[in-house]
Amino acid sequence: MSIFKIRPFTISQTGRQQQWRLWLGLAVLGLCALVGMGLGAIAAPDFSGTVDVLPLNAQLGAQIYLRRCGTCHLALPPETMPAEAWQVLIQDTNHYGATLPPIPRPEMTPLWNYLRTYSRALGADAQIPFRLGRSPFFRILHPRVELPDTVTLGSCSQCHPKATLFNYRELTPEWQDSP
Repeated sequence: MSIFKIRPFTISQTGRQQQWRLWLGLAVLGLCALVGMGLGAIAAPDFSGTVDVLPLNAQLGAQIYLRRCGTCHLALPPETMPAEAWQVLIQDTNHYGATLPPIPRPEMTPLWNYLRTYSRALGADAQIPFRLGRSPFFRILHPRVELPDTVTLGSCSQCHPKATLFNYRELTPEWQDSP
């Protein structure tokens, strides 16, 4: 006779309830993840018409940029302004007379990475332009365009009919065949 008794393993009623709750919780979590991914795919903007084709690691920053900036006014391609201007603009809560809530840190990092990657650095002696018409990069991107004295965000859609969709590649007919 053995001094050790081996008892068969059984799950008590409470254990079964806990196991059932665990499986139900995992199933609900999995379903939520699937629905979220599906909604994310539907709601994600199409970046195929933008100035730059975006790799996946830049798309989150671009989405944050479009949501934070493009819901109040026309979102400009990052390359139209220097990185130094973007750095100030996204941190300043006084935005051209409007008071904005600060951008939370979890959004700031991908947003800044996106803007910094797709804009250009300003020369050491140059002054940071905070107006589109004063940006040397904006002017370089529009070499044959006679710009009005005051360039506004509304001016963009005159030549870029899909600018509201962040598509600056498509031009109005008079500019499509320009050299």
